[in-house]
Amino acid sequence: MRFHKQSTTPSYFSRRDQIRLFRLVAAIGVIFIAMHYASKPSNWYWLTGRPKDKPAAQQTDVSQKEIDFSVKQDSALEPDEFRSEPTPDIKPPETVKAQLETGEYDVRVDPRLLNPVTDSTLGIRDHEANALYYLLAKAAAIPQNILEQSADPAPPFVVIMTESPKYRGQLITVKGRLKRLTPLKVNENSYGIEHLYEGWFFSRDSGTHPWRVLCTKLPKDIPQGTNLENMPAVQITGYYFKKYGYPSAAGKLQTAPLLIAGQIRWFPPAAAETASSSGAVKYVVSLFLAIGIALAFMIWRFTVNDQQFSRSKTARLMERPDVSMDSLKDIETVDIKDVLKQLGQQDQPASDKTDQQKP
Repeated sequence: MRFHKQSTTPSYFSRRDQIRLFRLVAAIGVIFIAMHYASKPSNWYWLTGRPKDKPAAQQTDVSQKEIDFSVKQDSALEPDEFRSEPTPDIKPPETVKAQLETGEYDVRVDPRLLNPVTDSTLGIRDHEANALYYLLAKAAAIPQNILEQSADPAPPFVVIMTESPKYRGQLITVKGRLKRLTPLKVNENSYGIEHLYEGWFFSRDSGTHPWRVLCTKLPKDIPQGTNLENMPAVQITGYYFKKYGYPSAAGKLQTAPLLIAGQIRWFPPAAAETASSSGAVKYVVSLFLAIGIALAFMIWRFTVNDQQFSRSKTARLMERPDVSMDSLKDIETVDIKDVLKQLGQQDQPASDKTDQQKP
């Protein structure tokens, strides 16, 4: 005969089981968060330091076949001819409102404002000036950290030079080495722009072809000049404007991507090393502090346990009276030889008496 044991499904509605399940889910969540945090290289800069960008001289030149660096030349006009300039679909606002009613900053740019902007033309055209100064005012009105948090990494240099209209007006971030930084004359504008700076820098993938940036603020003590030998490390966060045509030092006309930024973020070598070392010291001190707290807790716990044990019944049973050497002085000592001698004398009379009783 076979008996079947009835199995019951365990209840998961008890508080104990629910707490166990919650702990399991929380542990899995912590593991995934730790994996996500550890996967970002920037989270390990406190240990390894910030990676240093390679100088422009060591970068690989971009293929000339993939990029058209030429500048569009306007044809000569006949005496009775004129050239019309494109007009934007909408006019730039007279004032810049970078902050919404909710208090958040609006970093977006209406692409219709930039429709008249033309790539590969020499300099900034008159019909592009209003859009240019509007972007300068907007970038200056938004805090730098908000711009950096909202920006996307810049596409490769080849991509932005071959697909320029696709990225026009987008907020991007580029890292590189600054080669030139000089003040620039400010034209009359309706946005209150009074200071303007022009920078030329090389990114890792731009080779010997530079980027151009226009900004209204500079970090304190940043090197300035037409030929910066040390080529300080910088990070540019700004709106992509166009392929800007300019005459090179060799007298040849060529183009470079133009960014409109609020300010340049500069990484001084000493400051970068100090920040890296201070970050490592902070984590090391935190580690030793945690170890010290753990040891102090263990010592306190052991002390409490010893006090509890001393008051327990087991401790009282294990106690022994304190017998000192002074209490043993009054005890009479006996020599074993004397004891054996006395026993021998007691046995001898008994044996003599037995011999006398025999007939």
